[in-house]
Parts: sequence; structure tokens; C-alpha cells
Amino acid sequence: MTSFLKNIGKVLEGLITPGDKVLVGVSGGADSIALLHVLHWFSRTQNYGLIVVHIDHMARGKDSDADADFVESVAKKLKLPFYLKKVDVGIERLQFKTSFQDAARMIRYQFFEETLKAVRGNKVALGHSADDQVETILMNIIRGTGLRGLAGIPKVRGYVIRPFWGIHRKDLDIYLKENDISFRDDSSNLDKKYLRNRIRHELIPHLETYNPGIKKCLQQMSGIVSEEDSFLSQMTRDIFNKKIGESNEKNIVWSIDDFQSYPMALRQRLVREIFCRITGDMQAITAYHVQQIINLFNSPKAGKVLNIPRGVTVTCSYGSILFAKIVDDICGNEPLVTPIAIPGTTKLLEGYIRKVETQIFVDKKDLFSLDTGRQAFFDFGKTGFGIHARFFRAGDRFCPLGMKGNKKLKSFFIDQKVPKSMRSQIPILTNADDDIIWVYGQRISHLYRVTEKTKKVLFIEGDKSIKY
Repeated sequence: MTSFLKNIGKVLEGLITPGDKVLVGVSGGADSIALLHVLHWFSRTQNYGLIVVHIDHMARGKDSDADADFVESVAKKLKLPFYLKKVDVGIERLQFKTSFQDAARMIRYQFFEETLKAVRGNKVALGHSADDQVETILMNIIRGTGLRGLAGIPKVRGYVIRPFWGIHRKDLDIYLKENDISFRDDSSNLDKKYLRNRIRHELIPHLETYNPGIKKCLQQMSGIVSEEDSFLSQMTRDIFNKKIGESNEKNIVWSIDDFQSYPMALRQRLVREIFCRITGDMQAITAYHVQQIINLFNSPKAGKVLNIPRGVTVTCSYGSILFAKIVDDICGNEPLVTPIAIPGTTKLLEGYIRKVETQIFVDKKDLFSLDTGRQAFFDFGKTGFGIHARFFRAGDRFCPLGMKGNKKLKSFFIDQKVPKSMRSQIPILTNADDDIIWVYGQRISHLYRVTEKTKKVLFIEGDKSIKY
């Protein structure tokens, strides 16, 4: 075994284990072909499976077709499964409203995720090398960046692994030449209209006249910065989970005073973390959007709304900021109406809470021990079994506890200073006649309260309080 393979073998020990099923992203270029052959060589003794995946961006006509045919032929020669996807990125980028490179990246990762599910795989190996790492860092510096940009490409992120992360391109070229392994040359890698190519062929050679070891220095810096970024990221997640919880919420409320109590470095990260929890990733949010939101916290104005990418709205309310993503109605028309199990637990697919639990008591309960933000008692003789959860409808009226006569629910929300953007997500519990018995987290109906004449008590409890 050559020293090159010995070094790679040590790297793979921490990345791939026996029984793994690994997708290998292969473009046909030198780096990805070298990765495929190396992983195949080790797979014969390490007992893990490989699947070759290739995406044709349809950007270079016959050359794109030739790349796909070449990768498929290599997969067949190695007796490995092959998956191909053809996508005209030039057209798709218009839908994504982003650059060709960013659209291609999003499409690639969608393809990886789809294929992972189809083959029940658990990892995706990509051929990024140490040179790619250096180029990416310099690109980020030129464009303007923070710690995460200075850290460059991570060796491992989620299901993605990069075995060549610490290996230079020249070493891969030697491996390919010594083993007579062919690959495809992409002519676009020489096109200097692309920033990465100008950095590779012009900027790095120029920097090496100042410091011949500039690549090594930047790699070392990325390692240090990566550790610091990881620490701050974990601190951000800990703060978020303590305040909000670990669930992937579509609506998040944060007190302005509490948010402002954190250092600016954490506030910016918290904004990104909130966006990630709502949308599922960081795609499309930029430093400009983050600064807009920070400015809203700094100078709050009730009712002001920011529309940021991916359908996320940021609304300033009375002492808090609401982050929300509008979710299309499941049925496409009326919001979902959910029957509530009595007694039992019911999951809610929409709104701020995810489940309610109910019990029936035959004895009176201490009303003063209630957490009125998420708990309520009712006269079961009046409510009956036919309880449903729905959401605000125009014309809704009810009789708030302590009042005589009905009140428009819209007016009630205004009196309670409930932000307009939140009203459609607050569960409304009704009886079989669609009479409102409880505006969750706000007030029960006076007509269904527990009295001295009550014989059975219905207890309803949600999984959390709603913050405004």
C-alpha cells in the first residue's frame, strides 16, 4: 500500500464504518474520479457499500452528455449502482432566483437527499480537496464573510463527508497518473469569468510570491476558526433550545428585551438559527436580511413587517418579534378542523401548539392552580364530547369569562393586543354546535365555566403556552 493510500485509510477510519451505504458524487473530473477509485479500493476490505451519483446540469451540450456517459461507464466497470439526474440549471435558476452556481448546488443536494432515501443510504462522499478549501476561503473573504466563511468547507456536515479535505490536488493527480486512471477535463475550469478560476489561476500564485506556504497557512487558520465557530454555534443552539425548544417551529416569538440582552455576535447567529428552524436550512438568507431584522429589534415599531426570502415574515408586535412562515392549508380550502379525543391525546397539524390532552373529573378542581396559558377547566355537562379545534373565522363571537353578552373575537384579539399575524394560528376550541368554549391561551367562554352546579369537569391542556 502506498503512503497516499495509508494516509487516506486513516482518514476514512473516522468517516466510514462497516455497513454504511455511501453515495459518491462523481462529476467525472480528477478529484471525484480519484475519490471513487479510492473508496472502491477500501470498500473491498472495509465492508461498506457504494452508489455512484451524477447530475447533468445540461450546461455544456455534448460535453455534458459525454461526462454522464463516462461516469456511468466507470460505475459499470467497478460494478457499482449508478444514478443519473438531468436538470437544465439555466432554466431552474430563474425559479430559484439565484446564480447558476447556487442553483446547481441546491439541485445537487436535493438529488442527494432523494437518492439517499431511495437506496436507504446514510452518507454522501464528495471530492473536495484542500485546494478547494483554500479557494473557498479566499472567495468568502473577497465577498465579505464572518467566522463561518473563514472556516471554509467543513470536513463533515450532516450526511456529507469529504475524505480529501486535507489532501492537495497535486497528490490526487499523482495517484491518478501512477494508476493510469482516466478522467474528464472540464474546459469551464479554465474560464476566468468564474471567480473561483481567477482565484485558482491568478490570485493564489500571486499570494505565493509573498508566502510560498499560503495554502497551508489558510488551512491552519480554517481549523482554528472552525473550532471557534463550532463553539459559538453550539452556544446559539443552546440558547435557542432553552427559549423555544428543539422542535422545528413554523412560528417563533422572541421578546425584544430578552433578545437585546445577548451580545451582538450571538444576536446575529440567533437570527440565522431562527430562519433555519423555520425553513429547514440557511439557503437565501443573507447578511442584509440579518441586519434588517437586527435593526427591527433595535428600533421596534409595532405593526412593522419584514418580508424575507422563503416566505418568512418578521413582524414587530408589542414588546416582541414574530417570525412566521405561512403554511398552505392541508386541504387547500378551509383550515383544518380537528376532533378532540375525550379523554385522550390529540395531535394538531396546524397552529402554535402540537397537541392537546383531555381528562374528565367527577370532583371539583382548584381553579387557582391552573396555568391559564395552556390549561382550562369546563363544565362537561355543557360542552359534551363534540369538541373540535379550529382557527379564527371572520364573524366569530364568544362570551369571554367574566363578561355578559357576546364579543367579536376580532375585537377581543385587539383588546388583548394579540398581533394580527398571530391570530390565525391560535387554536379555537368549539363544541358540537361550533360555539367557542376556549380561545387557547387567552380566555374560556363564560357560558362553559365550572360552577357549583357542575357535576363533571372537563380538563383540557395544551403542550405549551403562546408567547406574544
